[in-house]
Formats: sequence, C-alpha cells, structure tokens
Amino acid sequence: MSIYFLSCGTDVYVSKEQKEVITVDSKLSQNTTGMFKFTPARPLSNTPINVYYHIPAGDIKNMPILMSFHGAGRNANDYRDCWIKMANDKGFMVFAPEFTIDNFPSSDNYQTGNVFIDADMPSLASMKPKNEWTFSIIDSLFNHIKKEVAGNQKSYNAWGHSAGSQFLHRFILYVPDSKLEVAVCSNAGWYTVPEYGILYPYGLGESQIEKKQLSDAFAKKVFIHLAENDTDPNASALRRNEIVDKQQGTNRRARGEYFFKTVIKTAAENNFSLNWYKTPEVPNVAHDYIPMAEDAVKYLFK
Repeated sequence: MSIYFLSCGTDVYVSKEQKEVITVDSKLSQNTTGMFKFTPARPLSNTPINVYYHIPAGDIKNMPILMSFHGAGRNANDYRDCWIKMANDKGFMVFAPEFTIDNFPSSDNYQTGNVFIDADMPSLASMKPKNEWTFSIIDSLFNHIKKEVAGNQKSYNAWGHSAGSQFLHRFILYVPDSKLEVAVCSNAGWYTVPEYGILYPYGLGESQIEKKQLSDAFAKKVFIHLAENDTDPNASALRRNEIVDKQQGTNRRARGEYFFKTVIKTAAENNFSLNWYKTPEVPNVAHDYIPMAEDAVKYLFK
C-alpha cells in the first residue's frame, strides 16, 4: 500500500517499488508520482475519479500513455505502483483511475460499464444514454491528461486485470471508436462472449451491439492474457452460476480460453478482420496482478 501525506500543497509519496520517500508536485510533470481528482462531464460529474499516476523523466509531450484498470479490490494506487519501475525503464506514463465502491458500487457500474439499468435484464428500453456509461469516462480522461501535459499523443494503451479486464474487454466492444490503440486483458473472471445466442452480459443477445460495431472492435489490437495456474473454481469473487459455468467453464483460465476461441469463430463466420491475439499463459502464476503486469508490458510496449 502507498502512503500519502499532505504538506504545503505537495504530496509525499512512499513507493514500495523504489523504497524511498518522494516529494511530488500536484501538477502533471516529468519525474512525478501522485494522484489527482478528475471530474467527468455531466451527467457523471457527481462521480469524481481519483487518478493515481506516475510520470518518468523525459519528454512528456510525446511520452506514451498507459491506463491501468484495477480489480474488484478498487486499489488503483497498487495498480499504479506495479508499473513504476517498468514505466521508468521503458519511458511511458501510467494512469490508474479509481472506481470506488461509493461512486460505482456494483459490477453494473464498473465491470459492465453502466450500460444498462440492470446488466442482467438488458433491452433497448433499459439501455442508458452513452454519456452515462462508465466507459465514456476513459477517452475524456485521456483528453484531460493530454491537455495537462500539452501532449501530442494520438492514442493510449490499456491494461486491466481481473475486474479491470472485464471492464476493458467490454469497453472495447461498446466503444470501438475510442482512442485506445493496444489493450491487454489479463485474467478476467468472466466475459461477454461474442455469440448472439447467449443473453447479455454473458453473450451478445440484447446487448445492442450490432455486427458492424463488433467488426470495428475486432479491428482493435487486443491481447487475451491468462495465467497458467488461474484455475481455482472456488476462487474468491469468481462469479459462478449455471449459465456462465455451462457456457464458459468453471475457472478463469478456462473462461478466457473459451472467450478467445469464440472470438476466432465469430470473426471467421462473419468474415471480419481480426487483430486479437491470445498470448502464451504466464507460467507458474495464478491470480496475481503484479507478475501479470510484468509479463504484459512486452505486448503493450515493444
């Protein structure tokens, strides 16, 4: 856990990666680590986001940007910290938005993006306007970061683990015209699988995602990233019910394998171009975000 103290408008940050105390200005500038509060546009302006960030030394106007999406623990500070050394080594900025339980209390609000009033009862009538989706926050946050650093970046990359991976792959499906360039989705607990015969949120039935939108999503560069030992059917917070167990399997690795197999099948059946890949399983790792991030970096920044 990172520790913050407020002192004369400056954050004092204790990094578990660097094992030292760093004094950080509150503005976004090179060689800084901290947190800022981002207020989305209406109607989401009542759900401000704490954004934990690290910016290495270098040309921040042209430095690549990584969005890091936390799991169900809502521990965005940790999801920033695990990237600090890699960001310094490879020269990219990392921003980890925090979707707190207070502002985003359920999986409807976070993992499934607040697209429907109730994700388990999807319909055109229950679909919310796009500007109410949690997904709509991400590009506006990217634009805010660009403005703060006077940046020239045209796009950003993204990584999500567990619940963050759920959020990220559904973000790609629902917002394929985003400024996202490369995504790595690690160890999602369950998926919205691209098959129309299964009702949303497990499939695309009543999802309101048309085939042109799905084709555009498949054109994004996406890596499905699984851990070799993430196979516990009784893992904490793993959704289990008759529908998802029968469709996707009973553990995270099996579900990821089923998801990607179906992606390939759906793309082939519809003659879609496909820019999605499944990486080799990360060996000797179970459901642990730190080694997954350390493996994901080679797919995000080559």
